[in-house]
This record gives sequence, C-alpha cells and structure tokens, in this order.
Amino acid sequence: MPEISRQLVFICGGKGARLRADSASTLPKSLTEIAGEPIIGRLIRQFQSLHTAGPGPIAIVAQGDGLTPVVIRKLLGSRAIIVEQAKPDGVANAILLAMPHLVSDALVFLGDIVLEGVFSEPPTSGSAVCLWNDAPDQATRENFGVQLENEIVAKLVEKPADPRGLKCGIGVYALQRACIAQFARAPINPLKGEREITMALSHVKDHGFPLRAFHFSGAYINVNRLADRSQAEVVLQSLSRRR
Repeated sequence: MPEISRQLVFICGGKGARLRADSASTLPKSLTEIAGEPIIGRLIRQFQSLHTAGPGPIAIVAQGDGLTPVVIRKLLGSRAIIVEQAKPDGVANAILLAMPHLVSDALVFLGDIVLEGVFSEPPTSGSAVCLWNDAPDQATRENFGVQLENEIVAKLVEKPADPRGLKCGIGVYALQRACIAQFARAPINPLKGEREITMALSHVKDHGFPLRAFHFSGAYINVNRLADRSQAEVVLQSLSRRR
C-alpha cells in the first residue's frame, strides 16, 4: 500500500439472524465466528497494519450492540473509535457517520466479508472501489458489478442479472473525505428507506468524483447466509491445509 495517510473504517451493522445455526444465539453479524475467529476480529488482524492515520480506526456498530465494541477494543485498544448507527438505514449512511472522526482518506471494509489473499495498491489520489480478480459469474450476480474503462469506473450495478463485462465488487473502498461527504446528497432507496452504497457511489461518480479501481486476488466470501458461513469455513480450512 502507498505511504499516504489512511484511516480504517469497519462497518459492523447487521443482526446476523440468518447466520445462526443455534437459535439461542444473539451474536451480531460481525461477531459470527469463521474458523474459530469472529469476522471482524479476522479483518482487524489482517488489515490493521494498513491504518496509517494518527487517530485510531473507526467502527460503525448498530445502536444497542454492546458486544462488538468490546471485541474491537480488545483488539485495537482505547484508540478504537466506536460510532453507533441509530437505525439500519444503509451502508452509505453508515460511512457518513465516520466523517466527524476522519482526518484523512478512509479505507472502508464491510464487516461481513471474509478475505484471504492480496490487494493491489489503491490509487494515491482520488477514490476507488476494490474488485475481485477471481470472481465467478455467480459472485458478481450476488454482489455488485462494476464496468471499467481504463481502470475508471464507468458503471455500477447492484446484483446484476447479466454479469458479462462486469467486475465483482467486494465491499472494500478507498474513499476521500470529500467523496464521502457527497454521499449525503445521494438518493435513498424508497422501498428500503436506505442510502445504499452502490447508489451512493454511482451518485458521486456522476457528480465530479471519478472512481478508480484497485484489485483483490484470492478467496472472498460475503457472509450473508448460513450457507456462506459454511462455505467460508471450508475455504479457510482448505487454505490452512495447503500452508
């Protein structure tokens, strides 16, 4: 990663009800264990070295979630900045909540993804979305697709029915503060009442903030369902046996 100031931001909302094999469990989504480790704990362990800003990493958690902050502070200490999201009104709104605490560009990770691989360097200027080099078509259909022209984002499509010509986005973003501030002007999905990240990124792209791309190679799983959790366990165990 380039030697510029970046502040990590982890988006840790979600109740995780669809991930619970045990109906008595009340763990939030980001604390779901994969291979014996909470998802957010794994992300922090893997990527906290990318944090180069003075203030600590930021975690956005659901209001009333008293468990996730405990885990995050155990891993990051008192420097962790915990911000509550009052209601589940979208990832873009969650990222906006980090703005008062950002002193530099943000490197944002959604807190429900499992990654095992390597990143290319994000651009040293501007904002960028991370794309999965090894994505099968089905993964692109289930996430968001990005059309590139000379490494510049030309189009973003949420859960595209036809993934041809699209790269798979994985929920990792390198974002300038000015770009994030523009999220507040992005439209809200009227059916969900959420300011969704794909719509917000499309908005800033169309209003003076070109988006570039950086890339991830390796294993990526968006842990949304119990089947995803099982898949992640199998993938990580397989990778561990190869080492």
